[in-house]
Amino acid sequence: MKRAPAIMAFWLATIGVACADDPPAQEQVQSDISTREIAIQSNFTGIEIVLFGAIDFTSVPAIDETQYDVIMVVRGPDEPVVMRRKERTIGLWVNGPSEVFQSAPSFYAVLASRPLRAIAPEATLKKLGVGFAELDLGAEPTDEVNRARFRSSLIRLKEDRGLFLESDDAISFIGRSLFRGSVDLPVSVPIGTYTTQVYLFRDGKLLSQDDSTLQVHKVGFERIVYLLAFRYPFIYGLIAVVIAAVAGLITWAIFGRRD
Repeated sequence: MKRAPAIMAFWLATIGVACADDPPAQEQVQSDISTREIAIQSNFTGIEIVLFGAIDFTSVPAIDETQYDVIMVVRGPDEPVVMRRKERTIGLWVNGPSEVFQSAPSFYAVLASRPLRAIAPEATLKKLGVGFAELDLGAEPTDEVNRARFRSSLIRLKEDRGLFLESDDAISFIGRSLFRGSVDLPVSVPIGTYTTQVYLFRDGKLLSQDDSTLQVHKVGFERIVYLLAFRYPFIYGLIAVVIAAVAGLITWAIFGRRD
């Protein structure tokens, strides 16, 4: 009978060690998108997608009035981009120095509930690759000054085309746990698989992350043209030549007879 207290003490100590090793309970973020698939047709004029979510407090024993922050990132498929600088030589504009970015996102949008630097420290944002300043474009190791200039030019061009977006105070909270934000996809939005990341912060610390995907693709005649142009360029070129030749013959037949 004397062994029972000893065994009980052993199991209590074991449970205590296991509980000490478990990570502390913290809030979790759950999110979704208004649509998981976008079909581009000839009448496509752009679309607004809504990202929404909620903060799950079920694992937290007590909820205080601490402010929460949310960052949303929408990223399109990566693609290589070559940036060139035009130089004037003997009265002619020619291609000068260039910079290659191997993994520039075709689309990139960052929404935040507050300015990024007010939500998390720079080291955290850099680790997550959140924001234009911390975005990894896969640049080749070249001159740092020129690389920074080409990088700024690339981001500016993407912004002008509506393909890059960074917006503070773009996420609104509905009550304490619900939140939402919206992103406009332009007419020229590239096709492919898009990823969305939703980050939950409190006092500069990352608490939780939730990911999802979005498919953007062409349908109908636009899809046929796209597949021919990018997967079968030789056939696409032949068809274009034939169409041009037939159009020329039809035009000659119509206007030639009038003469």
